[in-house]
Amino acid sequence: MSQIKATFSGNIVADPERREAGGAPLLEFPLYVNHTKKDRDSGEYVKTGDVSKIRVTLWRDLADTDIQKGDLVEVVATLVEKEFDKKDGTQGRSLQTDYVESVVVKHRKQEPVGAF
Repeated sequence: MSQIKATFSGNIVADPERREAGGAPLLEFPLYVNHTKKDRDSGEYVKTGDVSKIRVTLWRDLADTDIQKGDLVEVVATLVEKEFDKKDGTQGRSLQTDYVESVVVKHRKQEPVGAF
């Protein structure tokens, strides 16, 4: 198992799930990180089409963070890559947070004016 300390930004793609584990509150959500690279001609960053899915788990005080599906968040965390058994019986690998230092909402989609 490898560990990586990282800062990354991505979009929350499903409603966060709140629950308790071992008496401690936690909040889990999937985050999609769109990969970018710098275009040599324009100097602008452009999406490459590659996306990483990271399962983020917030424990204790961080579990009270006000986040929702669609938010663009920045996360500072230790990442681990874990193996799991897929439904078809083959092995898969997933990227998840092991310890989250901070999470900050960078952008929240606003509901249209007059929406009910």
